[in-house]
Amino acid sequence: DLLTWLTCLSILDTAGSVDMRNRTSISSFIQKTKSLGFLLETAMEHADLDIDRKESIFSCIDLDDKHDLSIQEVATLAVFRTVESLPTLVKTWFNDYCPRYMQNKLSTFVENIVAPETLHRELTRIKKATSFGEMTVNGSCVSREITATYHQDECQLSVMIRIPPSFPLKNVEVDCQKTLGIPENRWRRWALQIMLMLNNQDGSVLDALLLWKQNVDKEFDGIEPCPVCYSVLCIKTHAMPNLQCRTCNNRFHSTCLHKWFTESGKSNCVLCQQPWSGTKV
Repeated sequence: DLLTWLTCLSILDTAGSVDMRNRTSISSFIQKTKSLGFLLETAMEHADLDIDRKESIFSCIDLDDKHDLSIQEVATLAVFRTVESLPTLVKTWFNDYCPRYMQNKLSTFVENIVAPETLHRELTRIKKATSFGEMTVNGSCVSREITATYHQDECQLSVMIRIPPSFPLKNVEVDCQKTLGIPENRWRRWALQIMLMLNNQDGSVLDALLLWKQNVDKEFDGIEPCPVCYSVLCIKTHAMPNLQCRTCNNRFHSTCLHKWFTESGKSNCVLCQQPWSGTKV
């Protein structure tokens, strides 16, 4: 079961690297099956969460290594890869369902092993990325900060992502205060977009920065963000606002509006609060 799970996580990462929407779809499916808790508890029962940081956690699946597979090694790797690939689902499980006797061990394992290694791997992916264009990105495993700078229409846009030592069990912080030439409410909205993706959508830092850049480009092209998620491109579907209120003329993502109606129990416009009467655009 654990080897199958490791294969599923590899498929998730590969599909997500092709299109970040694939990651959202697969993680949503995993959440609906409610399988994460069972798999994590099974893995943690057999894993060595006191592993030394200097040991290679990936050696158990190294095809060049001829030693027999150890259930303890595979289980340890399964815990690591689950936290790395499904950070939001793991955080939710940890806060709501993780047995108390497992909490300290998992928290220590994340801080000593998972967080340092995943940040190193993420920075490596960022360095290899070719889709940043004129945006420059720098990061440090020591300070655990990643900074992106992007120049657009004579404005200097800057975002700093601070990743806590126990991420994803603790949320990242995003600071856009060094952005010049942009109103405060606008860069605060951008910071919220990145935090939503990293803390609630199982997104990677690379995905979040690329989506931020795409949103910035759209906004500078004159497209207004959705008033629900504060983003031009929907974090889940990457669609632009496609439903327009006939009363106030504001545009919303269809998924955001549906979620708003469901959670509020009303069918009024988010902004003007009139009974919804909209059209697709």
